[in-house]
Amino acid sequence: QEHSMSEESDARLVTGATVKVQGLKGAPEHNGCFGALEEFVKEKGRWQVKLANSGLVLGVKPANLAFIRAPEPDEEDEEDKEGAQMQRTKRKFDRIVKKYNLFSEDKAGEIADLLTGGQAGMTSVSPTDFAAKYGMETEEAEIFLKWIQMGVNFKETAIDPHGQASEDLAGRLNKM
Repeated sequence: QEHSMSEESDARLVTGATVKVQGLKGAPEHNGCFGALEEFVKEKGRWQVKLANSGLVLGVKPANLAFIRAPEPDEEDEEDKEGAQMQRTKRKFDRIVKKYNLFSEDKAGEIADLLTGGQAGMTSVSPTDFAAKYGMETEEAEIFLKWIQMGVNFKETAIDPHGQASEDLAGRLNKM
């Protein structure tokens, strides 16, 4: 059963849902294609839709999506769920790094110093402080710091579980 999007049906648009693309004017060749919702990009007001026929990912406004069915029940084991969460967080992290030009050597060094206590008087970093320092939304700072924390956690468990630097950094990030 197919439903056109209206205000009350927007809640059904969730990651993994199957949709039909409709009403595109700029790329009408995709009208009628089915796909799966991957992620909502709030800044653009569009869903990333992976088309079933080609694997192409399009940014589509909710008004141009017809809900088809809810996502299949998740049968992944915990490790797969954690891996998928890490991938989503990494994609968001990469967007934030690009958006705020945080990949330059100067910025990367400054951030490393900030997160490792190398800046005078800083013993912990909150998302609010980080957001203010780099001119971003608090939600973006939370995602950025979450990815850093995931990296620290991975290092602690997989690479160097007893390293003092890992413990110090993890302690500072856990105070957020």
